[in-house]
Amino acid sequence: MRQLLKTVVFGLVLTVAAWPQSAEAIFNRRQLPLSGCRGYQSAKGTATYTSSLGEKDVTDGQRLVIVVENVPLPPGTELLIYVHEVEVGTLKLDKRRGGRFAIEPTFRQPAPAITTGSFVVLKLIDGTNVIW
Repeated sequence: MRQLLKTVVFGLVLTVAAWPQSAEAIFNRRQLPLSGCRGYQSAKGTATYTSSLGEKDVTDGQRLVIVVENVPLPPGTELLIYVHEVEVGTLKLDKRRGGRFAIEPTFRQPAPAITTGSFVVLKLIDGTNVIW
């Protein structure tokens, strides 16, 4: 009886492991190029929005990553980040005058979605536009 039970349980484990992955996995990625404003033309960057649900090897949720480089401001300068005219965080420039900001998937703060008509702006604390 015990051997029969082991065989049945082992068979069920193999059957479940052999099931195909869900065909309902959804993965969406949008990238928005960013460029420097007046006085900061050498600055450039990207805003990348990723959403996933049921995708293998990817945490479910939304993620927004903003990367900038060649910003002609001193290292350590903080830039305010606005998405859809709402402040979502700050980015501090590193020694190479670039930086990275990310909103990772959490239940408390979903990342703001970026679509074709989205507007992302990085500003100085005084409100001066640096990158959009």
